[in-house]
Amino acid sequence: MYTKPILLLFISFLFFSCSTESIDEQDVTIIPFEEQNISTREKLKLALNSEYLKENGFADSSIYYLDQFYSERDFSPKWINDSTLTIIGSQIKKNLERPFSFALPASRINYFQTKNYIQDELMLTLAVAQIIYDLDSGIIDYENKIEKTKRFVAPEILDKLDLNEKEDIRIQFLQFGPQDSSYQFIGKGLFALTDTLILDTTTFSIKSIKFDTIEAYSKTQTALISKGYLKEKTSDRILFSQALENFQKDNGLKPDAVIGKYTSFALNESSFHKVERILLAMDKIRSRNKRPARYLRINIPEYKLRYFINDSLKSEHNIVVGKTDHQTPELTAKLRKIVVYPYWNIPYSISSKEILPHLKRNPEYLEKHNYILLKKDSIVDPYDVNWKKIRENAFPYKIRQEPGPKNSLGIIKFDFYNAESVYFHDTPSKSLFGVDVRAYSHGCMRTQNPIDLAKVILERDEYRNKINEMTPDSLDSLYSLDTIAIYEIKLLQPIPIFIEYQSVVREGERMKMYIDIYGRDE
Repeated sequence: MYTKPILLLFISFLFFSCSTESIDEQDVTIIPFEEQNISTREKLKLALNSEYLKENGFADSSIYYLDQFYSERDFSPKWINDSTLTIIGSQIKKNLERPFSFALPASRINYFQTKNYIQDELMLTLAVAQIIYDLDSGIIDYENKIEKTKRFVAPEILDKLDLNEKEDIRIQFLQFGPQDSSYQFIGKGLFALTDTLILDTTTFSIKSIKFDTIEAYSKTQTALISKGYLKEKTSDRILFSQALENFQKDNGLKPDAVIGKYTSFALNESSFHKVERILLAMDKIRSRNKRPARYLRINIPEYKLRYFINDSLKSEHNIVVGKTDHQTPELTAKLRKIVVYPYWNIPYSISSKEILPHLKRNPEYLEKHNYILLKKDSIVDPYDVNWKKIRENAFPYKIRQEPGPKNSLGIIKFDFYNAESVYFHDTPSKSLFGVDVRAYSHGCMRTQNPIDLAKVILERDEYRNKINEMTPDSLDSLYSLDTIAIYEIKLLQPIPIFIEYQSVVREGERMKMYIDIYGRDE
């Protein structure tokens, strides 16, 4: 009799109970703090919880830095307002998404995808702190050839950072690096290149025209289009030649419009690889110690020697450097003396490997080249030696070339102690100074117009009000003597020498990318 009403009452009870539970669940649903109606400062305080940061991929070192930075700011945001990124914050984030916008490899930058604008704030703080530190300190330890540990700039420096929203963010960040004019110029060249070219890893298997002229011209046109020197393939030989000459100028090659060995080598390089070399060149400038008031700098891939006083260029010279199998080393030293009419004490490797075969055929070779044979500083008659029994790996003699205009060191040598036993000097073979890729020596540096360099050095060589008694005029008098004799000129003030390897340089208003002749950029 009451079964049906009771059943209805029971169903109603169940329905009511389920409805109540659903309402309770909705009431206790937690709204993410990023979306809560609280101040941005409060949101940042909550975001700096270490568990929250770890869950979202922040490393321990980053967590510590964020806590330090925002605590000192009383949790005031740097890159966001109440609900979104500021104009500056938005510009920085946009550039972080583009490769090389800050003249650094992407792997050095703390950038990652974020879920909301609060995480944007934290990510930008870490990224900018990392970028500024790297731009100031460099990213490679060149002595040990390892990447430096990532670090953040001091919080107070980041706190005071004031950027102009109306100027290119990239150019503003460039100012955190060296104020060296070449560095700034190369940086702007990098941005111009990344703005105009597709940065791909495409290479071109171009060979010199001596192998296949038609194929070389066709592939060269494709490469020139890829690199922005031609808009499209053309049958106009003048237009093609102009494009190729411009490419050659930018790569430190003779602008002759000929597809030779080194032009094809440069054409084969991908745009992405060129950018990597630019980044490396900029980092080498960042990592340099401050230069002294006076110094000599040799840049191997550029084949140049320069003498600076108070940042002013006083003398510039073309040089010939070591062949790829006799490479000129990178080093620092001090020029202490200039030698007029030097001997050439021939290195053991040259004596045993290159001169010995000539002596086995004819000992007259020594006299012909003004060489003398020595054993324990005593002169030996080469005709008294049974050369057939002398082995390359057991050469018991020293060979010295006597002074004179035909000496391989020429008539002047710039001597400085170094573990590699290299120096720069004159040469009787002047023709190689007109070649674009000048890697022909055994490691020392042949120098064009070295007497001019010696005069510039001597006329400014003074120490504690004492002037070097060897003046430029008296230097000239040494060459006019009837007798040829070795003469050493000691400098009152030794000059620091930096022999370096930087394949991307500024030359006038052009960024030049020289051939990486020794492959050291890799």
